[in-house]
Amino acid sequence: MTIIICDSSLIVLLSKLELLDLLIEVFESIVIPQSVFVESVDQGKEAKKMDAFFIEKRIIDQKIIVEKIKDLTEKENLMKNFNLHDGESEAIVLYSEKKADLLGTDDYKTLKVCKILNITYFTTPLFIFLCYSKKKLSKTRSILKFKELYKFGWYKKGLISEFIDRIENSEV
Repeated sequence: MTIIICDSSLIVLLSKLELLDLLIEVFESIVIPQSVFVESVDQGKEAKKMDAFFIEKRIIDQKIIVEKIKDLTEKENLMKNFNLHDGESEAIVLYSEKKADLLGTDDYKTLKVCKILNITYFTTPLFIFLCYSKKKLSKTRSILKFKELYKFGWYKKGLISEFIDRIENSEV
């Protein structure tokens, strides 16, 4: 079974794109640390964000599992040494503790830390492209999701354009 650890940036963005259920379908086991729950659900509900309610429903349905980390010292070290927030630090610690296969993040600092620590990661653009490649998303829907992703402002136009070009010029 493939174990995927996600931070808030990834699950919130996939929820906004209406792709969270596809993440759950593609990867059998989605796990988030407790602080990601607080960031994405508790704080999101306080701000009346629809994605928070959507994520919470998947947790209630046990499609996303919430777990506490054990190594609080490592969390503090990550926060201090790499200037990461609670959720991102706990996601990295949980990745290590569970010997996970992938870490899902769209956070720039976390991506840099993943490269430094040799953590296998994926981002929302990579997930959309993977789903297109595995025929889980049509060409039209994949391109639409990339255009929606650009509107959220998390990724530069050049990167989005590269993925759209790859999809338009592929024969999957």
